[in-house]
Amino acid sequence: MGEGAKEVVVEGYDYGLRTDLDKVYTYTRSLPIQKALHQDTIIAYEYNNQPIPFKHGYPLRLIVPQWYAMASVKWIKQISVINTTFNGPFQTIDYMYYPNKDNDQNAFPVTAININSTIQKPLDMEKINTGVHLIKGIAWTGKGVITKVEISMDDGYTWSNADILPGKNAGYGWVSWSFEWKISEKGEYTIKSRATDSFGQIQPNLPFWNKKGYGYNAIDKIKVKVE
Repeated sequence: MGEGAKEVVVEGYDYGLRTDLDKVYTYTRSLPIQKALHQDTIIAYEYNNQPIPFKHGYPLRLIVPQWYAMASVKWIKQISVINTTFNGPFQTIDYMYYPNKDNDQNAFPVTAININSTIQKPLDMEKINTGVHLIKGIAWTGKGVITKVEISMDDGYTWSNADILPGKNAGYGWVSWSFEWKISEKGEYTIKSRATDSFGQIQPNLPFWNKKGYGYNAIDKIKVKVE
């Protein structure tokens, strides 16, 4: 790789007509050299000792951990190294954060996954009885690892630490968490979950607004009725 190498461009076999540019484009994106050469950025050709299925990118598919899935180009056709900044439409028009409502100024690309969590049990608007309930969910982040998950049973007025469950995956997967809730009073409750990672990122109460809604990661919230 030459000294001036700046980005690695990966082109897929899939293509389509873009109505905004009136031209056919293949799905092509680039990675900065540092991200492309990361030890865990790989080109996959199989999983579970079987060729990857066509719908997942057969015969070759890029895997870019920590970034949203649009970076993991499927059905790889060609890989090239460039000494400039790639400006294809799937990188400079689509998959961009547009933070202004009235114009496209100050746009910047979608890259790392935002810290997030979600409540899986109980379900939103579920009716439950008084007693002991196990609140369950998952949390994940694109930078570092999840270090804390907090739960609120009173719409965010007070918070308690949930238990992060030990798992086999110490890499880039989500973590499972749980919290034992003892409830004796009937009524309606708003339950929230909030994650923190090893880089000090905390799930926000309100998401970062952008025109296309990418990266939504506001504190998760459900309502339950205790009868």
